[in-house]
Amino acid sequence: MNDLTSDRTPLVIAAEINTIKYQTRKVLLAGAIEIGRRLKEAKELLPHGEWSKWLEESCSYSKRTAEKLLRLFDAYGTQELPNLNYSQAYILLGLPEEERGQFIAEIDAEGLSARELQKAVKERIQALQERDQALQEKAELRQALSEQESQITQLTTERNNLQTKAEQLSKSQGEQETKAVNLEKKLESLKKSTSYEGLQKINKNLIAAQHKTNANQIAFLYESLDKTFKQLVWELSSFADKDKDTYEVYKSKVFDFLTKGLNEKF
Repeated sequence: MNDLTSDRTPLVIAAEINTIKYQTRKVLLAGAIEIGRRLKEAKELLPHGEWSKWLEESCSYSKRTAEKLLRLFDAYGTQELPNLNYSQAYILLGLPEEERGQFIAEIDAEGLSARELQKAVKERIQALQERDQALQEKAELRQALSEQESQITQLTTERNNLQTKAEQLSKSQGEQETKAVNLEKKLESLKKSTSYEGLQKINKNLIAAQHKTNANQIAFLYESLDKTFKQLVWELSSFADKDKDTYEVYKSKVFDFLTKGLNEKF
């Protein structure tokens, strides 16, 4: 008996205590998960608005404590229980579910104190945020590059279309200039042709004939006026002795007529 007692050293006792503590925490975690399972079941059965009242009267839980237990069940209740105690498991809820398993394996969460684990989780969350920000910036950059490439493609297409239109306009202008030159050549050729010269000659003859006709008409009118005026003078002269008043009246009228006619522009 004394030999057995002598084997129990403070180191052995400490190891036993730590083992019991670890087992107790594991049992505490398992119990917390099972409580969370039943809390969820009860919450789904209770009428709306009765949850907080039921927690206080039936379980002596605050709503905050119940929410912690529900979160533990949602995170660990449908999978194999991790090798963690209650505090460690709850601290790890700060990580996204898809990151949690890899994180536990990388840092050996089981061997860390609560403070060390909280620090590690905080650092991982910050790293994840920086990663997500970098991915977001990368996605935005890709989007900007894609939009830029689209704009470049559109501008290139517009430029090519404008070049094509410019070439078509240049070609059309050249064709129009060629047509104008050909028409000018045809006109010069027509002017030199016998029919054109004959037409010009006929046109000159017609103009000369028209002038001659007008001159003959003027000569006829002048001769008629001269004859009429001489006859008028003779008649007035012969009438002067017969009726002096009438003579003076018509003499004045003839004078006014001649004066007015001379003042008018031809």
